[in-house]
Amino acid sequence: MPYSSSAGSRSQSLEWELKQHLPETFPEFAPYLDGCRFVGCQHVKEKGCAVLQAVKDGKIPVSRHRSYVRLYEELKPLKEWEQNK
Repeated sequence: MPYSSSAGSRSQSLEWELKQHLPETFPEFAPYLDGCRFVGCQHVKEKGCAVLQAVKDGKIPVSRHRSYVRLYEELKPLKEWEQNK
């Protein structure tokens, strides 16, 4: 297998891992992650999201949430089956 192919696979695997754990990479989100109304909340626009409420209440800086959303949007198209290519 050519090096570039395995490097690409490794990159996709890392991107998939980041997608799965993105909220956890923002330490200021931690106190709120378990407070969301719905399991699987993406913390972007869902009703009952504790992270969004914390942003609204000024407990999480808006700029940090914008950074999260930007990364989320970049990773959103990545599908689970693509990690095994």
